[in-house]
Amino acid sequence: MVVQMQVLSVDSVETAPSLLLSTEARRFLFNVSDGTQRLCMEHHVRLAKLQHVFLTELRPYTVGGLPGMVLTISDTGKPGLHVYGPPRTDRYLKATRHFLHRPDFALKASEVLLSGTKKEIKSYYEDDEVVVYAVAVLKSRLGAKRKLDNNQFLPDSEEQSHVSVSYVVETRRQRGKFLVEKAIALGVPKGKLFGQLHQGKDVTLDNGNVVKSSDCVLPSMPAVACVVVSCPTTAHVDALVNSIEFDRYREINGKTAQVQVQVVFHLGRTDVLKQPKYAAWSRSFGAQARHVLLGHEACAQKTVYRASAKLQAQLHAVFPHAFPSNETQELRDAAEPFSRPVPDAKSLNFTEISSNESESAVSNLVLGESMLSFILAPQARRGFDISNCWQRLDFNTIRQSVPSLVETVTNTLGTDDVLNGRITFLGTGCAIPSKYRNVTGMYLELPTEVKGNDQWAGLMLDCGEGSTGQLYRYAEGDKKRFQELIDRLKCVWISHNHADHHLGLLRLLSCRASSVEPLLVIGPTSLRYWLDEYSALDPTVSGLYTFAENHSFDESDSRFQDDKIYMESARVRAWLREMLNITQFECVPVKHSRQSYAVVVTFNDGAKLAFSGDCRPSEKLAEKAKGAFLLVHEATFEDEMVKEAKDKAHCTIQEAIQVGRQANVRNLVLTHFSQRYPKMAVLSSAFEQNPLNILTAIDLLSLRFRELQQPQLMDVCTRLLDFSDEEADGAMSHSASKE
Repeated sequence: MVVQMQVLSVDSVETAPSLLLSTEARRFLFNVSDGTQRLCMEHHVRLAKLQHVFLTELRPYTVGGLPGMVLTISDTGKPGLHVYGPPRTDRYLKATRHFLHRPDFALKASEVLLSGTKKEIKSYYEDDEVVVYAVAVLKSRLGAKRKLDNNQFLPDSEEQSHVSVSYVVETRRQRGKFLVEKAIALGVPKGKLFGQLHQGKDVTLDNGNVVKSSDCVLPSMPAVACVVVSCPTTAHVDALVNSIEFDRYREINGKTAQVQVQVVFHLGRTDVLKQPKYAAWSRSFGAQARHVLLGHEACAQKTVYRASAKLQAQLHAVFPHAFPSNETQELRDAAEPFSRPVPDAKSLNFTEISSNESESAVSNLVLGESMLSFILAPQARRGFDISNCWQRLDFNTIRQSVPSLVETVTNTLGTDDVLNGRITFLGTGCAIPSKYRNVTGMYLELPTEVKGNDQWAGLMLDCGEGSTGQLYRYAEGDKKRFQELIDRLKCVWISHNHADHHLGLLRLLSCRASSVEPLLVIGPTSLRYWLDEYSALDPTVSGLYTFAENHSFDESDSRFQDDKIYMESARVRAWLREMLNITQFECVPVKHSRQSYAVVVTFNDGAKLAFSGDCRPSEKLAEKAKGAFLLVHEATFEDEMVKEAKDKAHCTIQEAIQVGRQANVRNLVLTHFSQRYPKMAVLSSAFEQNPLNILTAIDLLSLRFRELQQPQLMDVCTRLLDFSDEEADGAMSHSASKE
């Protein structure tokens, strides 16, 4: 029997703590944060045996990646998924019906209720290898307040429903090894008597001799436990440490634990870990327990998407003006994996430390990092496994690998006759993320004037899962700059209701400071229903957005004539003009799925920008986008896949170029590429024959509107993203049917 717990991600701006429990027969996820699916795909974490997910909270950082994971798993033919979590988990799953349509896929919820006065811990899952127990606690209501990332506080009355669930994974007692040679020496014939002896039964031979099981079976291995502790705020500490359900695993008043805990994974942040009550409770699990900190501020902050990180470093070395650096973010962490000590180990007081020990000598207290595993069984292998952890990027080697490419790059062809804004591509893939491409999202930095001071404000076009983490990478790991990007964002426009275009919204909203005005979300009606139902479950998102529907900005829609809709549209248009200098905001219906739109934005200087969303070629879009300085158009398929493009209601590269030609746009950027092309899609001869300035977007490409002409960019990207890279091929077959 092999049982191990693996850290998929730790707490950072980009990700949140997620864990994978693996046994010989099954896989279990503990929390599914944004980007978990992409992480697993890149690092070959196999989820084919996944049938159960355990949630510690109903918050964006615990469930952000779950809907996308469900969509992918359901498309592999799996019958369903069982989700365990705090009260109202069932309501959360039902709310996803507004965009998650899989009638043949069974989503079952089991809710962990508050413990009350129960003395025994309750099991929620059992098989022949492990038992999973759960303990739910509610934060104190005695005026406690929760500190947010932006140093704001939420009064307790707003989070009275904040239930947190911790889990205990207990291995089954393992029978000792059967000593075949010893049994034969005692005269036991091969056959069913061997089985009886191994099961602990004494047997009587034909000659009357009694052979005891203990004579030919080694002692059984006792059950051991792993604890996943969720204590999201200091207000949860009292309820957690007073939960008597944990008593069977603790050393209390000199009594030994009934089941020894081998490892404890702490999801709480540093302010929780420093609570004296919490530390004393942690020590009660015994001196043998290792403590892995997943929420400590010293945990690794480098991106978990290693292939993309290397590519980003290479592209920055060649095009420093077009791709952000990730060097500062990487260099914060230790060069070698699992080598950084907990900086405040003594003050945390999780383990008994003598005055002679240095902080680095505290081996039972470690910082978690991605891909770190702890093997619970078999006993001979018990302990940490760091073989899958990764090293820090070597930037000197990266810089030495691209000098020939740097020499080929000439100066950018700039122009001063367009808006002084910037566009950053947060994701350029479709359906599911891949090794090099996140799902769709763009961030526009637009000049505006507020109270006489020149400022800028943000507009996002689509917001796929992982967009918030991509913004952090664009900010080069600078948390102040990242928060500025989040808080200056005024509006997010969502093209349609497919999950890969909007699942990043919840994480984005949860990162905004409570002091900023609500974010305007413009999107399809069903998205409004999803956001409203989710915010009713999560007070940290409630009140952080206002919503307007796409059809309110479609003058061809009959509903536009309704006085109420017209007045609401006029109010939003006036607000967009004041906040973003947008004089005209048009949603253009396109052929894809129900309520699918493109958008055409006209600024106060007359400059026009358009984005196609997902669609078949649209003459109406070409008409509305006429003369735009920039058209961003989906180009999901290569030219030979016209049938697939029609069947899936997408465009080929040639079709997208034709729309750009019809619209007579100055710059055309192609995006939303099928994950069949994990690196760069191949442009057809249409590219060479067309006078348009055409670029194929790649993640984290960031260009000023005045610098959209990049003659060497596509050639350099193609050379860096060599199609012969076999490591990228794994994404192709998995995602070929997903677009």
